[in-house]
Amino acid sequence: MRDIGTSQDEERNLRRQLAKAHYYAVAKRQRFVGASFAIVLALGSPLVLLYRPSLGPLLGAIAGAWIFVSRLVLEPWKQRFQAKGAAAQELFDCDVLGLPWNDALVVQPSEEEIRSASKTLVKPRMIEKHRGWYPAQVEIDWPKSVITCQRANAVWARRQHRGYGIALLIAASGWGIAGIAVAVIHGAALAEYLTTIALPSLPAMLDAAELSKGHMQASTKRQMLEDETNSLLGTSQVSNESLREIQDQLFGLRRDAPIVAGWFYRMVAAEYEEDMKYAAEMKAYGKGP
Repeated sequence: MRDIGTSQDEERNLRRQLAKAHYYAVAKRQRFVGASFAIVLALGSPLVLLYRPSLGPLLGAIAGAWIFVSRLVLEPWKQRFQAKGAAAQELFDCDVLGLPWNDALVVQPSEEEIRSASKTLVKPRMIEKHRGWYPAQVEIDWPKSVITCQRANAVWARRQHRGYGIALLIAASGWGIAGIAVAVIHGAALAEYLTTIALPSLPAMLDAAELSKGHMQASTKRQMLEDETNSLLGTSQVSNESLREIQDQLFGLRRDAPIVAGWFYRMVAAEYEEDMKYAAEMKAYGKGP
């Protein structure tokens, strides 16, 4: 575990973490643009109902067009940079955890690409943020040191996905109820409600529903991965193939699972960090289940 602690804070691996942060930031920016426009349409719909109901069909048409634009243009762009971020993180993990690169998963990023993506983030604050990525303060020998880090990764993401998925579901349900309440109070007919509130709110509601489902599914898959790592920690013989299989699953989830919003990550990061260190100590010294 000391080797992991030393390796993860070396310049080349900090560069890989910064490159990952850059790629994910670009992917999140695309998501933010799409979500912001959808939210503006949804928030504007009650005002249209109250003051300019004749604009309802136009707003609904714009919302319908935006559904196609966001999915055909913005979503592929987001997925492209998310995949690049996952590859940069994979390069970091393979180096730090001493795992072989799996060429069947993804082409290994070049060091030129890593430097280019990380150069705008090479600042003391950003570098410090990415130090001590894994809980290397515990004394564990290989292979349990690797499994402990993989488990920490799975648990951290599981909790994030579940919490954010629930938050999205609550927000979508709340807005749906609020829209109906506005229509009822205003005395709007069903057709008027559909054209002025329901259709303009559709992109935001659809995004929230799909993302909530995606985050909950990702949380479930991370839970299965967590259970698998817990099982391996209790096994005396662990093969390199088993470690690589766990890593393959981690990469797939990073590449394909929906991204958690930056504001939610910042809100929970400090607490999750302390929880991760505590759990690593419990697992390392046999004090946990």
